[in-house]
Amino acid sequence: MSDFKDNILQGRVALITGGATGIGKEISRTLGKHGAKIVITSRKQENLDAARQEFEKEGIECLALSSDVRNPEAVEQVIASAIEKYGSLNIVVNCAAGMFLAPIERISYNGFKTVVDIDLLGTYNVTKAAFTAYLKEHGGCIVNITAPFEHWGVSSMAHVAAAKAGVESLTRTCAVEWAPLGIRVNSVAPGFIAETEGVKRAGESMNIPDDKSLKGTRQDLANAVLFLVSDSASFISGVCIRADGSATIDLLRMPVV
Repeated sequence: MSDFKDNILQGRVALITGGATGIGKEISRTLGKHGAKIVITSRKQENLDAARQEFEKEGIECLALSSDVRNPEAVEQVIASAIEKYGSLNIVVNCAAGMFLAPIERISYNGFKTVVDIDLLGTYNVTKAAFTAYLKEHGGCIVNITAPFEHWGVSSMAHVAAAKAGVESLTRTCAVEWAPLGIRVNSVAPGFIAETEGVKRAGESMNIPDDKSLKGTRQDLANAVLFLVSDSASFISGVCIRADGSATIDLLRMPVV
């Protein structure tokens, strides 16, 4: 789990997009295990129902609502339902994402737009809706899940890198504009995380290092998010935590001698 006490988020409500599967599911579980009431949303209700049942067996209070982050009205309805049920919304984690591997010449116009719409526009939609509905008057914190390669050229990931670079920029701007309102906005960039959809899709085409120290778990990511939404990070905003074991700064992959 983590080294934090299990009640550090007691009394708080957290919304996690993409919270029914993969990294988002582990983030949801970790926040719930540390006292938060969680609201998870994604497009497939069957995934949401399965995750909710699993969480409730673990003692986590969970509201599971389907929506598409590309649809502002659907997002606003989820947030309104969360506030109606729990009375507040203190934490937002933008984890919903789309990705597939393709060189630029084989990415269709619609394929590029779809990834940008989910990753960047979706993050904006959820962030703005949460700000307007609750955070503006009460403060809170937002964590955006990005990617570790937006500052470099990465083959077959032009659409994802462009979208995630936008999310990083949005993160910093929100942090600056909303600091006076008591809202902190940060991001977490995963490295090579085992058993995630991205790694599964990439398969052997990804240059994943053999060194186990450079391979993380979904729990590693969830712990980074937990830190950022906790009071231990109360003076941290506008930063990106690269939870990657240093993998993305070792560009040359030189052997240690």
